[in-house]
Amino acid sequence: MLIVNASPRTSGKTTDTAWFGHALQEHGYDVEGFDADHSMQFWAWSQPGAGSFSFEVHLKATSRFHEEVELPEGKINLVDCGHSENHPAITDSLFRVADLVILHLAPTEADWLRVEKPVDDTPFRDIIKRSAVFRADGKPAPTWVLLNRCNPSSPRDKGMTKFYAERMENAGWSVFTTVIPTMGQYAHSMNFPITGAKDTPFGGLVVEMKEKGLLP
Repeated sequence: MLIVNASPRTSGKTTDTAWFGHALQEHGYDVEGFDADHSMQFWAWSQPGAGSFSFEVHLKATSRFHEEVELPEGKINLVDCGHSENHPAITDSLFRVADLVILHLAPTEADWLRVEKPVDDTPFRDIIKRSAVFRADGKPAPTWVLLNRCNPSSPRDKGMTKFYAERMENAGWSVFTTVIPTMGQYAHSMNFPITGAKDTPFGGLVVEMKEKGLLP
């Protein structure tokens, strides 16, 4: 299974991918990682002396991902995709072969506009749709929205999270009920080992995905 973590711009996507990968592994899944972002942060974080991940991460920022990568069977293959605004060719390649796309989005007007009404770019929905013609079933990859950088302890921010979740749903998107809060535990975790991911919202995301039939 190939899960592509994507966003129009930086939205905590790399951090989410690393924690999600560890949560999957702690739930008993066999995980393989792919860094399809030229920043190489996901790969660098996985290396010994940094995060020392217990699963391998491969460098693969290429517009030929769909042709060059032979995915290992029986694993959850996680991709940290380069920002679609800057790397549309890589995004297109990944969406041709993705089993699931997770769109990482902060509950802000800036992120909403980048997804739905970018000033001078392709709306994210259209990026997903244009890959359909190249897919075996002729349909775009199933896509779910993961809201992150949320602040549930603030009544105002909690209200905004609910507002943008409903706004995305009203626009036709599928939205996870699990949200990822703004926490130093995540913000400052890059290049450090990750433990106990199963007991965080990322573990809750795995459970929700299993309940929704999105994971084997």
